[in-house]
Amino acid sequence: MITLYNTLTRKKEEFRPIEDGKISMYVCGPTVYDVPHIGHARSAYVFDVIRRYFEYSGFQVLFVRNVTDVDDKIIKKAGEEIQDIGESVTAGRLKERVGDVAARYLDVYHHAMDVLGIKPPTLEPKATENINEMMGFIQKLVDNESAYVAGSNVYFSVEKFADYGKLSGQEKDEMLHGVRIDVDENKRYPLDFALWKEAKPGEPYWDSPWGKGRPGWHIECSAMSTRLLGEVFDIHGGGLDLIFPHHENEIAQAKAATGKNFANYWMHNGLLTVNGDKMAKSLRNFITISDFLEKYKDPDLLKLAFLNSHYRSPMDYSGEKIEEMRRSKERIMIFFDRVDRIQKEYSDPGPDDALEAEAMSKAQWAVNGLQEKFEEAMNDDFNTPAAMSVIFEAIKTGNDCLSDEGVGTAEKARLSGAIKNYILRFTDILGLSLRPVKLDDEFSVEIDRLVQLREKARKEKDYETSDRIRGELTAKGIVVEDTPEGPVWRKS
Repeated sequence: MITLYNTLTRKKEEFRPIEDGKISMYVCGPTVYDVPHIGHARSAYVFDVIRRYFEYSGFQVLFVRNVTDVDDKIIKKAGEEIQDIGESVTAGRLKERVGDVAARYLDVYHHAMDVLGIKPPTLEPKATENINEMMGFIQKLVDNESAYVAGSNVYFSVEKFADYGKLSGQEKDEMLHGVRIDVDENKRYPLDFALWKEAKPGEPYWDSPWGKGRPGWHIECSAMSTRLLGEVFDIHGGGLDLIFPHHENEIAQAKAATGKNFANYWMHNGLLTVNGDKMAKSLRNFITISDFLEKYKDPDLLKLAFLNSHYRSPMDYSGEKIEEMRRSKERIMIFFDRVDRIQKEYSDPGPDDALEAEAMSKAQWAVNGLQEKFEEAMNDDFNTPAAMSVIFEAIKTGNDCLSDEGVGTAEKARLSGAIKNYILRFTDILGLSLRPVKLDDEFSVEIDRLVQLREKARKEKDYETSDRIRGELTAKGIVVEDTPEGPVWRKS
């Protein structure tokens, strides 16, 4: 049984899909006017892991992620680029440049997702390809008097939607006093929001029953999600910052147009800070995905940082955290390396009944319980920190087995290999690539021998020998770290 936290009800609920064995899922995607940053990576990765786990659990997932390819920010960027090359900003030139900007930055976004190993959505609708659907949706709202026309603009009437504020937990009076509302003399009520916006001089526009203009931001998700997933679907996701006003407005539009529930479950990932501060270019702490990859080379390090914070919790990014994640990955990879070498040494462990039952029982229980523990963690609102703890408990068990002189080579090969296979299965669900560490075999064997000799000396309280071996390792440029999972080493 999978439970998830529903933002709409503010509690964990048992997940019950509309259709047995199938899940319909919509996640707000990028507005393509700039390069994606690590905050975008967190949201995309969170829902990628959730999707992967649903698929692992046997569900067929229809995963939709939209692209906003026309809005104020894209238009502004296009205008700036035209001016930068010394051309005049005409309506035709601006519309053409808006398309160029959106296509270019969508390519950048796709490349970043591909490098991070995040699966593409099943469907990726673009706003500009769904203008007619949005106009039809708006017309429904005008016809049933949930919206009104003011000049060439169309606004949603918030006063006519009784449940407005339910998702964000706010009353209308609170919103009026606590939220900045753009002044617009065309509105009947300050909280009303634009469904269709009259085009400003020189802006790109589409012809509509209400005049030349373009859709508001909120309407695109309501129109595209219901078109592709139906008037009621399972899960709607996005960042915590989208709850109000974007998702609040989506609910209002969709329920007013269809009279139905829209999304049954609302999921939101926590926001990301950098060294305790909000990420901003003005603070010089703005980290793009390409910046991260250029510095650290390994997308797993960013993913591990995300996995070690619950998806609903805020997360603070720092260089120290990434170095900690590097050490965590090294523990996994060094264990894999040890397993591979013991299996080379004894490649055919033989049938189970050939193993020594007493030696095997020292750790077999852990192997048998790994999948159950991992699934228990993930079934509890996708608790990835707990799931990672299961992985490192397994590594500790595996290392203990490999270091136990009372366990034969056959038993070590079989048990450690089983643990490695479980870990690979779990990390695949979590979208980790775990590229193997390439080590010189002869050098690796020698270092591992010294590390194990040192560990044996430590257990026997022979600290003089232990310190001497550490000195030898240091002279070879090797750092040894004593962890709960056993000693791990790396080049300094």
